[in-house]
Amino acid sequence: MILPYRKLLTSAALVLLPLTSVQAQSADPRAPWVQCEADELAREIMPATPNLSPPDELPIQAEAERAESSPVQSTLEGKVSLSRGDQRLRAERITLDRVANRAKAEHGFTYSDPQQALRGQQAEVDLNAETGAFQDADYYLPQRNAQGSAKEIQVDRNKQHSRLKDASYSTCARGKEMWKLRADEINLNEAEGRGAAHDIVLEFKDTPVFYFPYLSFPITDARQSGFLFPRQGYGSETGFDLTVPYYWNIAPDQDMTIAPRLMTERGVLLGVEYRYLTPNRRGQIGVEYIPDDRRYEGARGSFNLADRAAPLPNFYTDLRYEYVSDDSYIKDLSNNLEFLTPNYLERHLDARYYGEGWQALARVQGFQILNTALFTLTGNPYERLPQLLFSGAWPSGSGGLSYQLYGELVNFQQSDDVVTGVRLDLWPTVGWTLEQPWGYLKPQAGMRYTDYQLDNTAPDANDQPSRSTPVLSLDSGLIFDRPLQADWLGLAAGTQTLEPRLFYLYVPYRNQDDIPIFDSSVMDRDIDWLFRKNRFTGADRMGDANQLTAALTTRLLDGPSGRERLRASVGQIQYFEDRRVNLSPIEPPQTADNSGLIAQGLVNLSSRWAVQGGVQMEPDSSDVQRTAFDLRYYVDSRQLINLSYLLDRDPQGLTSQGDQIHSVDVSLAWPLATQWRVMARWNQAINVSRNLETLAGLEYEDCCWAVRAVARQYRDSPQETDAQTGFYLELELKGLSRLGSSLENQLKSSILGYQPIRY
Repeated sequence: MILPYRKLLTSAALVLLPLTSVQAQSADPRAPWVQCEADELAREIMPATPNLSPPDELPIQAEAERAESSPVQSTLEGKVSLSRGDQRLRAERITLDRVANRAKAEHGFTYSDPQQALRGQQAEVDLNAETGAFQDADYYLPQRNAQGSAKEIQVDRNKQHSRLKDASYSTCARGKEMWKLRADEINLNEAEGRGAAHDIVLEFKDTPVFYFPYLSFPITDARQSGFLFPRQGYGSETGFDLTVPYYWNIAPDQDMTIAPRLMTERGVLLGVEYRYLTPNRRGQIGVEYIPDDRRYEGARGSFNLADRAAPLPNFYTDLRYEYVSDDSYIKDLSNNLEFLTPNYLERHLDARYYGEGWQALARVQGFQILNTALFTLTGNPYERLPQLLFSGAWPSGSGGLSYQLYGELVNFQQSDDVVTGVRLDLWPTVGWTLEQPWGYLKPQAGMRYTDYQLDNTAPDANDQPSRSTPVLSLDSGLIFDRPLQADWLGLAAGTQTLEPRLFYLYVPYRNQDDIPIFDSSVMDRDIDWLFRKNRFTGADRMGDANQLTAALTTRLLDGPSGRERLRASVGQIQYFEDRRVNLSPIEPPQTADNSGLIAQGLVNLSSRWAVQGGVQMEPDSSDVQRTAFDLRYYVDSRQLINLSYLLDRDPQGLTSQGDQIHSVDVSLAWPLATQWRVMARWNQAINVSRNLETLAGLEYEDCCWAVRAVARQYRDSPQETDAQTGFYLELELKGLSRLGSSLENQLKSSILGYQPIRY
């Protein structure tokens, strides 16, 4: 008897969905609101019955203490239960009009199925017309742990339409609602997946906080057009900041978000984002425009395009284009908590093909420079118009021989009056590998040939330089292991390894002073650097080498799990000849006899403590050139501490000679009580005594709502004297939406390991 009304009653209960449109919450058991105590109607939920027959084929089962029946009417009294399939209607009295097939329950009823439970004063169901009317009804949705009530619910299954009057919705426990959504009237059309509501009020702790005279909204998890909840915040650059986005579901594979943004210190900015998705392609287009920035005194805007496609098997394309009207646009008008403003924006189009053991890439690449000071010494990066890359590796089968080939053809262009040109780089190699459980031996020989066709050279300069360099290497290592004899680091049963490694590299000197620097720089030093075949990035320089690397690694492995509890490595390069190849012809040869010691280590002290770090010593001295240290204490996402220290006396890519990085970074999330937590981050540039970022936040989280407040002071670089400030507030109504700034994702990126409390 009740089955025809399942969908309609579900619709009546889905008043919660108005403002969730794009990011509708799922019934995932990990969803935060399901941690709330179960509603009193939860026990009424019927278990799901798969493979049910059509409604008109199912029998109606009735239980009652008393029954009176005539040809036109039946009256059931005393703990009456009517059920059909997995639907059930219970009441003390149910009257059935046998001619019109109308059932009426008075003086209280309970309706339930697997999707919801209803309890109210009066229910009237027309089985023929598939309509129903319910008075003074409470409802419960187990999939979302949501509950609410309505003065009147009218449903029409044939038209897939329902109407609710004086309705409410909340994911909080009934009678303990911290927030509640109310509406005078709600009309739901399941055929269209749309709803309309009149006179909507959002209450927080019984206090109205938002009023909407009319809203059109989705009532399913499917993407539907409608307004999203506004986002607001405050920043020293923008003032009070309010964004009211509108989501437009254009088609199943297309949508658009239109987001007007009001900034009291700047003006009104209009943002539009268009997205598309097909079986073989996805992408988005974003545009922002402010016609009159009051602080900037003019119009400003941005444009970005991202497109990825797989038009053919093993063939992929990637298009990225970014543009801003001025260098300060992102710094001034970005509405997130990202720490650093980018130094440049990249534009590229890649076409990549993967074969069996090889791959090829065709690329065009350009840049918009935002931080010109960064490239004062090195010059702006070159555009690649185009770049063709090929790499492949082929084993010969038995015998351990293998062959590799790397090739590149690239046209470097630059808007400035500098040297440009085309570079061809080919690097074939042949190698042999002997691998055993106790060790390995890997000799390899190759020939690197690089040729240039240059423009804008000096009158007496060589415009067709080339370089041909043999590259010989021998990599070898031994692996010793033993069972652990002592209970150290909690390892009663485990294995310790000792792994010595020798790596010899020979590259004869070639004069490369007439070759320009298009994309080469000195490679950053770490343990892996000790085994690189070239100390430079890019192909413009091939470092000469006659050197032997000696390194030693030890590991402690947990016996049952195989987890690495400790890893420590130390290594050094011994040079047999001076290094004559440098980035600049005026640089003197490197004469140190060794590279200085380089050490790195990782220790998992326990399930909660972990530390890792590295040290690089100066060649021929004991002075520290670079050191990095990271300490982490992690109980769970509620309780953690991160501590990082970095000293680099000669970093690459800074604005002036002699610059250094010397910084400390501390972040934490720490519970003050069961539902309260403090978040903080402090990032200090020690060498200039300047805070790069100070962040302090407070969070309260309950099962159905949360509030987060964050204050932040920051600089984009140590060179900036004036700091920017911002204050951000977010109210999360779980199962509905968020009001304010979107802080959760930003806190995750700022504080390693941060997660909402999920009480």
